[in-house]
Amino acid sequence: MLEALARRHVYAITSFIFGLDHDTAGVAERTLAQIREWPPVLPVFGQITPFPATPLYARLEKEGRLTRPRHWLEFAPFQMAHTPLMISVQGVQDEALYAWTNSYSPAATEKALESIADEPVPYRISHLVSRLFFRGIYFPQKGAWGWLKLIAQNRGSIYRIVRDSFTRWHGARDLAAGLDFRGYARPAALIAPLQPGAEVE
Repeated sequence: MLEALARRHVYAITSFIFGLDHDTAGVAERTLAQIREWPPVLPVFGQITPFPATPLYARLEKEGRLTRPRHWLEFAPFQMAHTPLMISVQGVQDEALYAWTNSYSPAATEKALESIADEPVPYRISHLVSRLFFRGIYFPQKGAWGWLKLIAQNRGSIYRIVRDSFTRWHGARDLAAGLDFRGYARPAALIAPLQPGAEVE
């Protein structure tokens, strides 16, 4: 499904929950290893949260595993509210930090954009901007200085997109397929020179 979406320039938002009772140390890296097999996606990571009046909350309360029974009244983002079975509370939070860090680092963003280097520039711009904003879910960029620092860290990716805006705006894949950056067929006169051995009339 992700491959089919990517062929249509749609890059999915994928959500993952850590802290399930069967999770063990290294769950973040195992998850990332799977994600790396996919087209570029925008992953979001969180911890399982037991809310009142749910079977999960009732079970954890009965087992005495709630660490913050009224957590919704003392909101603390990315903080566990119960003790998992096979990993510590701190361990789950470390796994989430690892997943966010390794999904939205400048190197990860550069690799994601390289994997769609043949796509039209507008899609690559959209993907880059989305990644910078999604990173802010866990690592909020506060103020102008935070944004300037983030842009500086990702300057390599930004430079390549700006360069390609002048040289490969329509990308390589869609040009070869005779499509414009919206996915519509290009006029035959514009396609012919791109085919091997074709001559311009």
